Order: sequence, then C-alpha cells, then structure tokens
Amino acid sequence: MEAHFGEDLELRSRLFNVLAAAGVATGLVTAALSAALGSGAVHIGVCLSIAALAAGLLAYSRRTGDYKTCYTVSTVAVFMVLFTALFFTYGGYRSGMPAFFVFGVAFTAVMLEGARAVFFLVSEMVLYAGICVVSYLRPETVRAIGGEREVMLDTVAGFTIASAVLGSCLFIHFRILGERQRRLSEMNEILDGANRAKTEFISQVSHEMRAPLAAVSVNVQTARELLDAPEATGRPWGAGGLQGPEDPPGPEGAGAFELLESAQAEIMRLARMVGGMLTLASMSEGAGMRRLDVSGLLLGGAEAMRPSLARRGNGLATEIEPGLAVLGVADLLAQVEANLMTNANAHTANGTVTVRAARRAGEIVVSVSDTGAGVDPALLPRIFERGVTDGGTGLGLYLCRSIVELHGGRIWVESEPGRGTTASFAFPEGQPPQEAEPGASADASGSG
Repeated sequence: MEAHFGEDLELRSRLFNVLAAAGVATGLVTAALSAALGSGAVHIGVCLSIAALAAGLLAYSRRTGDYKTCYTVSTVAVFMVLFTALFFTYGGYRSGMPAFFVFGVAFTAVMLEGARAVFFLVSEMVLYAGICVVSYLRPETVRAIGGEREVMLDTVAGFTIASAVLGSCLFIHFRILGERQRRLSEMNEILDGANRAKTEFISQVSHEMRAPLAAVSVNVQTARELLDAPEATGRPWGAGGLQGPEDPPGPEGAGAFELLESAQAEIMRLARMVGGMLTLASMSEGAGMRRLDVSGLLLGGAEAMRPSLARRGNGLATEIEPGLAVLGVADLLAQVEANLMTNANAHTANGTVTVRAARRAGEIVVSVSDTGAGVDPALLPRIFERGVTDGGTGLGLYLCRSIVELHGGRIWVESEPGRGTTASFAFPEGQPPQEAEPGASADASGSG
C-alpha cells in the first residue's frame, strides 16, 4: 500500500494508482455482472482484459516509476480501444457505457498535461460522439441488450461504478490537498517565527553596534584635531620625535594623520552598513504607512544634506512642486533621498546636485541629478543588486529599490560617463496632504 499511495508520491501518481486499482475492481465486477446477465464471452473477455491491463500498469509503475507512460497507455488502451469495444459488444448508447466515457475524459484531464492532454481530450470526445452516431445509423453493429431489465441494470451498474471511482478520486484528492495545506501552514508559521527572530537579532545587533562605532568615531576625530593643531598639546610630532610648536609636523605625524583618515572612513562605512541593516529590519517589521507631505519631506531632506554637499564644493538646487502627497513611511522615504544624494555627492566635486519632484501621469516622480563623473556602463544594469558597488557599502541602492518597491513604486538610473547621473523613483499619487504627516528628518544616510 505504501508503495502505491505513500505521501512521498506525486499527487498524480497517487491518483493514478487509485484509478488503476478501481480499474481492476471495475473490470472484475463488470465481468461478473455480465456473466450473471448472460452476456457473451466477448463482452466478459473485454472486461477481464481491462482488469488485467490495470493490474499490469500498477505493477509496471511500482517497478519503474514511469507514470507518464502509464497515463498514456491507459488513455489509449482502456479509454479509446477497450471502451469502444465494450460499447459495440454490449448495448451501445442504451447501455451504461456513456457513464464510463465521462470517467475516461475526467481521467485524461487530470493525468495528462499540456498539448498531450488537449490532443487526447479532443480525440476521446470525437471518438465517443462518433461511435454513438455510428451505432445510431448502423444499429446492426451493436450487440443489443436482451430486455428493459438488463438495460436498467447495466445503466445503474455503469453509473454506480463510474460515480464511485470519480467520487473516491475527488475525496482522496481533496484530502491530500488539505493535508498539504495544513503542513504548509505549519511550515509558514515556523518560517515566520524564524524571520521575526532574525529581524529582531539584526535590529538588536545593529543598535548595539551604533554606540561603540559612535564612540570610536569621536575618538578618531579628536585625535585628528590634535594632530592637525599640535600647538594645542605642546607635544608636536617631528622628524626626530617631539619638537617645538613652531616647526612643521614630521612624517610620523603625517602618517598617523593618514591612518586616522582611513580609520574614520572605515568607521563611517560601518555606520552606513549598520543604518542599512536597521532599515532592512524596520521594513521586515512592516512599519505602518501614512499620508505624507512628500514635498516638505524632500525639501527638509535636501536642506539637511547642504553642508555635506558644500564640503565637496557642490551646490544644491531644488525644483519640488508644492502639495505632493504619497502614502508611505516617512523615515524610509527620507532614507531613499539621503542615499541618492549621498551617492550624487560622492561622485561629484565642485558641481551641482539637483532634487526634483513633480506630478506626472498620476504618479509622483522624484529625481536626484548630479553633474559628476557618471556611472560605469558595465555597472549600470546591476546597480540595484545587493553588494554591487563602486566603492560604497553595496547596500544603499539595494535599500532604495527595496523601499520604493515596498511603497508600490519603481526606481531607475540614467547616466552618461562624464556628464552626470540621474536617479529617479516614482510612486502612485496619494491623497491631498491637508492632514499629511509633515515628513521626517533626513538624518539617515547610506551609499551604494
């Protein structure tokens, strides 16, 4: 039993085994009824042939596992050949055979797939309709049933057997589906629990990392300031060690300053990665969305980035249409703007970064443009993939895409080497912002 109906078998395979077992029983029962009703030896032989073929297919499928061959052989040998023989040898359309025709079509529809299923379904229906027409036009081709009692008994037998087999198959089918659905629900609960634990772990670790990173960053900045202004300590660096405050710092001081610069850059890189992890965690937790005054949010975020732009000699321009509103999470949308502006600033020097936002065809379209070096064309098709970077963390643009898609929007980048880059994203337009949340501060940072 386990070999034919075990849970590790495909659903179609189990149904085939049920139908084949039913075919054995049906052939034997029909043969016995035919003998009791005095039917001819040919009719009884056909019924026994059906039982033998079904038993042979059961044995073959168990030995080889080649169920597709079994499906096709059953369709051709049983439903098209043997059923046709039974039709003409015992009663034609006045017998119980039309019930078995329905059974054959149902089997074919369940077991076969694609073009093969369509071909055999059409073939069966044409065949069954055709032999009914032939038996009507040429009644001499059909061996008639003896009397009304025999017609009634054969019709009841055909209807009962076909109904029992189809009903059993449907019962088993839905029972298997119900069991699989229950197991799938249990697995989903386990996965949801694991996902929540992972998200909580990421969030906790990220929060714990922020404090020591901030402390180390402050200490490095303090050390840089001390090296940059040695007269404040009275112990300046020199070529031979300590020297007077009027002398310039020697190579040791310059080397230490470079090491601190490198350390600070790596610390800021880690800080951006931690910020990205926290953003991913908040997205996984499904923070609630609200109506946002996106015009105010974008203006505030752009102004917050102005000092960072100025340190690289970049100017800021804004072309933001007033009164724009979307349904979203303010902190996450501020993160997108901050990431895109950080990238633009990193690839531009003594240029201009422009933030634009406007309504366009039922959408709010936002873009951040720069006049910098542009993006390497080889990198452009994969620029939103996690880990793809030209010097950043490889998380910034991936996070941007994730956040934009979470809000039902789309994001894209256009760039030409040497002529700058424009990163754009679009959301469905929200309700008017009369009561919209005023927009979050854009203190989140990250880079691609």
